[in-house]
Amino acid sequence: MAEIVERNIENILKEIAHIRKAKLFNEDEIREIVRHRRMHEYSIQKRNKRISDYDSYIATELGFLRLVGLRRKKTMDYRFRDEIEKSILSRLVRLHRQSCYRFQGHLNVWMRFLLFNRKLGRHMAVVRLWERILQVHGRTDPRLWAAAASFHLNEGCRAQARSCLSKLKDERRALKIASKKLRRLGKNPTCPQERALLHMETYHFNKLRQSLNHSVQLTWDRTHLRSIREARRLLTQGLSFNEDSVDLLLELLKLEGTAADFFTRRVSKRLAKAQEVDMEIEEMKSEVYNERKSKRAQRRERERELKVKEEREDAANFISEVSEDVNFVISGGTFKLVLERFLTFSKATSKHLAAAVEIAEKLSRFAGKDIIAKLKERQQELHDADVAEAKRRQDENANKKLGPISLLKEATEAAKVHYKELQVLLDQAAGTENDDDIDAALVEWKKWYQPTSKSSDLLQITDPSVDPIWMKLLVLRIYILVVAKTLSKVKIDMVRKKEEMLKMYQDFKIKQDARVQDTRNLMDLLATSTWGSKVIDFWHLFMEFEEKLGDCSRLPSLRWRAEKCLNEGLRTKFLAYLSTSGGQKMEFL
Repeated sequence: MAEIVERNIENILKEIAHIRKAKLFNEDEIREIVRHRRMHEYSIQKRNKRISDYDSYIATELGFLRLVGLRRKKTMDYRFRDEIEKSILSRLVRLHRQSCYRFQGHLNVWMRFLLFNRKLGRHMAVVRLWERILQVHGRTDPRLWAAAASFHLNEGCRAQARSCLSKLKDERRALKIASKKLRRLGKNPTCPQERALLHMETYHFNKLRQSLNHSVQLTWDRTHLRSIREARRLLTQGLSFNEDSVDLLLELLKLEGTAADFFTRRVSKRLAKAQEVDMEIEEMKSEVYNERKSKRAQRRERERELKVKEEREDAANFISEVSEDVNFVISGGTFKLVLERFLTFSKATSKHLAAAVEIAEKLSRFAGKDIIAKLKERQQELHDADVAEAKRRQDENANKKLGPISLLKEATEAAKVHYKELQVLLDQAAGTENDDDIDAALVEWKKWYQPTSKSSDLLQITDPSVDPIWMKLLVLRIYILVVAKTLSKVKIDMVRKKEEMLKMYQDFKIKQDARVQDTRNLMDLLATSTWGSKVIDFWHLFMEFEEKLGDCSRLPSLRWRAEKCLNEGLRTKFLAYLSTSGGQKMEFL
């Protein structure tokens, strides 16, 4: 790892030398730059590589690049740009490539590299990056296909056109020279020779301008044709990978509408010019020039003949590049095919169909009225279905809101009745001093709070802060264990023999431990519900239960749980009470 780091550091020696020559940084700053780069190189060469290491390295290099620009403005020294700025940019490109290779599953890493190349104007790198992104993430995110198609239609098209138009620099230079010469001659022509020269230069200038405009228009048409074809390929391939994506189908509909409009405005004229039989040229070839015609007229006819022939050749060459059925596209055939797909697309919603109808109405000359009417009917059906579904869900939610309220009222009334019944059973058990009555009271309590017909606990789903009867019932549940412990102690004290006393105590201990564990499970369950977040007395009761009947070592953990579960205001009251009472708890039992 150290060898790789040092080799990468050695590669920046030329850059550092040119920074010294340009006097952009002093020696201390240069040492700090080298130290930061060495630190980042070690971080990205570790065995366990992280995205954050690459992010910090890239951010450092970008900051260094901005600082170089500021120092150049300050010193007005713009030497060694290739050795300094381009070296930093090449390092940034290397870091982006490594991060994309090592973290291919992270889409944000790819998009950051893509935006970086767009800012640098590296068109071909952006094209290759889009291809790689679609290979890795094209099956999981359909929006990427639409974004790639949009790039080829807009930025990609302009970049290709600029590249092709840059080859016309000789024609532009000749036109500029002719324009300057024409302005110089047109100031004050004094003699017939100057007027004739001005006329000839004007003719030459117009001819150059027409030729250049024709070349520019032809270049743009070819570029638009290629971009439309590439965008169509991407969208259809994206639909093959993501068959349920309605958004891609909408983008394809927009593209086909744009293609139909482009073919109508630009391609149809060239197709007609390439296919027509130019009668004038045939007549010119068979005609014997009239001797009465002047040489100027004959020259103009020959020039017009050559111009028409050249335009026909350009149109034929352009049409040879067109692989689509021009008449089918112009008539709106492809646009209608995509539009009809919405009628049978199962994943299309009313909003998607509304967008499709809007597009079809804007390009109504390519879409038939019957298809638009069918789309509107389909959109209305889906809209009505959505409205009905929304109303059904609203009614269902209203019933769900009313259900707990009615359930809470019924449960509260039933709780009051059962509270009285349980008190009677508990008094009966205390009077008879029979352990079976204690078990009967516990069974009755369990039947009430967890009926066999319902899967959830009533105590867990209710809001105990509404009525104090819920807390009384829970206290009664634990008080049953206190009564059982008291009765058992009385019985054990009445026995004279030590063996019988020990056996009776062991039997009671086994039963009581099972009851305590059952009660502890109930309290743990209630602690995760509204009891634990809304009722302070619940935690005091829980702590008193563990102190008197359970395990005292659980008290610190119970206090910690209470601090975590209680709401903010109730937690403050709970802690304030414990601090003012010296750690003493409320007495419920």
